[in-house]
Amino acid sequence: MLKALPEKYYLTHFNELHGFIAKTSLHLLSPAQQTLFRELASLDEDCLCLLLRIINRKRVFVTRAQLNYAEINDIDAALLALARNGLISVAQDEDSDVLLAELTKEQLQSIAAELISSGSASVAAPAKSAKKALWVEFVHTQSKSASLADTSVFRAHLSAPVKADFEYWLFLFFGKLGGTLQQFSLRDLGVMQTRQGVATGNAHFSELAEAQSAYYYLVQSKNLKTLDLAGKVSLAKQICEQQVPVAEGPMAQARRDELTHKLACQLEQDDAQLAMAMLELSNHPKAQEKYIRALYSAGEHQACQAQLEAVLACPQNEELLIFAEDFSALKFTTKRTSVLTDMLRQSGTPIALDEAYVGYPEQGAIAWYRRQGCQAFHGENQFWRMLFVLAFWPALYESDASAPSNEFDLTPKSLKYNQFYEVHSEQIEQILAGITDNQSLFDWLLHQAGSHFGKPNRLVFWHQPGIDLLLMVARLLPIAPLKAHLRAMCKDFKMLKDGYPDLICIKGTDVSFVEIKAPGDSLRRNQLVTIRRLMESGFKVDIQQVCWQIAPQQAYVVIDVETTGGKKEFDRITEIAMLKVVDGQVTQRWQSLVNPLRRIPKYITELTGISNEMVADAPRFSEVAQQVEDFMQDAIFVAHNVNFDMGFIKAEFARLEQTFQKPKLCTVQQARKWLPGLKSYALNNVCRELGITLTQHHRAMADAQATAELFVMINAQRLAHQQPLT
Repeated sequence: MLKALPEKYYLTHFNELHGFIAKTSLHLLSPAQQTLFRELASLDEDCLCLLLRIINRKRVFVTRAQLNYAEINDIDAALLALARNGLISVAQDEDSDVLLAELTKEQLQSIAAELISSGSASVAAPAKSAKKALWVEFVHTQSKSASLADTSVFRAHLSAPVKADFEYWLFLFFGKLGGTLQQFSLRDLGVMQTRQGVATGNAHFSELAEAQSAYYYLVQSKNLKTLDLAGKVSLAKQICEQQVPVAEGPMAQARRDELTHKLACQLEQDDAQLAMAMLELSNHPKAQEKYIRALYSAGEHQACQAQLEAVLACPQNEELLIFAEDFSALKFTTKRTSVLTDMLRQSGTPIALDEAYVGYPEQGAIAWYRRQGCQAFHGENQFWRMLFVLAFWPALYESDASAPSNEFDLTPKSLKYNQFYEVHSEQIEQILAGITDNQSLFDWLLHQAGSHFGKPNRLVFWHQPGIDLLLMVARLLPIAPLKAHLRAMCKDFKMLKDGYPDLICIKGTDVSFVEIKAPGDSLRRNQLVTIRRLMESGFKVDIQQVCWQIAPQQAYVVIDVETTGGKKEFDRITEIAMLKVVDGQVTQRWQSLVNPLRRIPKYITELTGISNEMVADAPRFSEVAQQVEDFMQDAIFVAHNVNFDMGFIKAEFARLEQTFQKPKLCTVQQARKWLPGLKSYALNNVCRELGITLTQHHRAMADAQATAELFVMINAQRLAHQQPLT
């Protein structure tokens, strides 16, 4: 149950914001904003509460009828006082673009009626049934020759011009756009996690120009979504002519590069020359790549080579470096394949996985490696991020140099701007020096996990299996490569925060990392960067391709369940039977009645033969769940109408707050494909036509046995038609 917020919770939240600005960021306000800042602090409570209510509304404009707040003593008096102080104002003609978008069709029609009756309308109004967009267009057209501010609708709408300043203050608090006072409410209600207990710390910016330019470029990027072509062209020209603020500081520089890159992409069809100018001005790696490609396509090969040489001499990041190396080789030498293609071609013979693993190739590969006597686990980015966070938690979250601005600040500032090693090199090296062997690594990670597991942050999602895997692998990882790669992550976390291989494979005491690639998958550039860096650190890394074929040792578990009815959300399992099939042979069997904890309807007993008396002393599903999970280990779930059986099994596990996720095959679908021409694909009819013995139909083991025989026939056809591995 959610907590209740006090009556004037928003006033408390404003005071918290106001206190932060006063303590840390007053120097980041312009003189006019500082005057406004002091003015708001001196307002009486009713006026401030009403102003905050208006500001916090999603829409810019509000009417008096919408301002009904029991906690404000005299709303009309507060409105008059706010108006006298210039803190609220009636809608004017210059507000038409914003207000017209917020009005209802009926309000737009009211404006139109007033314009028509006064003789101000220059053209006929749309039909009354016309869509709102046509009414907006009509009224907007009339605004060019008539004053909308004189209409009753405009006179009834109020706004708080200080909302723009307020949004800037929220930007200073959160260090990004989109922050609202509602986030304080979500924190108080327990919905949003914050680093509770963190005292108000440092400002997000050092200088006024730095904060203002960062805010400018963020707002421009946000507004780009709604700008028409003329607006985009105008903005691009302003940037070219240096009629925009200089980008001061890392945030402004990064956002300016993103803005110019976005503008280039959005203008290239309509104004290629201006788009090229944006690419040339941008330091965004994707913009630089696009600029080089555009120069080559335009036949400007000499300029293209010069740009490539500049990137190779001083690349923005390693992804751009890989592109430049590849492009230079492909276009200006005799090389014809990229390094990404070369790595895939060198990855060796694909391993065979059943098509049931389409969409889940990592899960199939894990089962394949286990059959080869090798432990395999899904690690990918989460493993390395958790290792990084736990290894360097003191530097990330406890150092004065990375003190958060406030409890909402979950990402250390040094990571945001890729300066982690630069800021914390001494502390990082002390931590690394303390890791001398696997035991010291294990002890350090265990201590950090015990102290910080579950604490809010934006780098990792805490879950116990991830910690367990990390601690297990920590006892085996070679220490020298580990420390080398951790140091590399510290120096370039922005590049090495993702792209890690899918699997961690352990054979004896040897640890390796494997990237799985299914047919049609490509190796992304960020993956190549990370794989390269892992290998440079001294780790063994493989790229393993897979193909969709039947592997002889793949286990299939044919399952049949009987239930109290057909609705998995309500009905329950009464019987389960499972047969494990490997290489065409049934190798194991398991079956059990299950107490459904509800009565079995008479018609179900007549259908299945399973009565309430038979299941009265049977185990509950919770008592056999682990046996079902163990029997299904590394197997493919097979059933006739598989979604029925899988749905009931998943629902039973969900009631235990557990997830059941397996690759699956349906013998109905497979029989239609591989055994075409049967009159019916209902199990009893299929068995009759194919000569499969089916006794006690609608008992789990009998149906599972028949389904297993059918599945073996289907797999024989699948095998006969598959191409051999090359």
